Amino acid sequence: MRRISSDLLRSEKGSVAPTVGLSLFALIAAGGIAFDYARLASMDTELQNAADQAALAAASQLDGTSTSMARAEAAARTFLTNTTYSSNDAGGMNVTISAVNVPSQCGTGTAPPVEFFANKPDAESGCNGFVDPARFAEAKFVRVGVTAPEAVYALTPIVGAFPSGSVNADATAGLGSAICKVPPLMICNPSPGTPFPVVAGKG
Repeated sequence: MRRISSDLLRSEKGSVAPTVGLSLFALIAAGGIAFDYARLASMDTELQNAADQAALAAASQLDGTSTSMARAEAAARTFLTNTTYSSNDAGGMNVTISAVNVPSQCGTGTAPPVEFFANKPDAESGCNGFVDPARFAEAKFVRVGVTAPEAVYALTPIVGAFPSGSVNADATAGLGSAICKVPPLMICNPSPGTPFPVVAGKG
């Protein structure tokens, strides 16, 4: 009996088992973090798609009439109300229009949930936006901000310790025109009011 106990203490056949057992915690944690990050990234992608489509719906109403701005905001809100998103399972599938962060070049603070712009440079920079319905004739572009509740983590071991926070996105859209089949390249010029750019190369 004493010999068996001595042989068991000297045996190295199971020396890897404790290392493998301890490493399983790290492997499971890494897998959980990867899974939850993928769900959060999917939710962010869906939310950006929602912002893009809501902005396009709003832009379709910018016809320069006195009711165009009100109809644009209603179109964006109606689009989001009638749409559900599978990756957002916190608080239902509720995606709402919300204020967006103002770009640094425009100062600090937040911009209205639905904001209008008079020209493309302002729309691209996010500056000089307005919501005054009396400026309906100037409204050529619109920006829509959307937000969703927090993403629910599924496998992360420290669930609840680091909440995702509200996920948000915004998009800008406007109506425009293009001249297509411009020789010699036979492609569309997105700025028909300016000369078509031609790049000369050295042969």
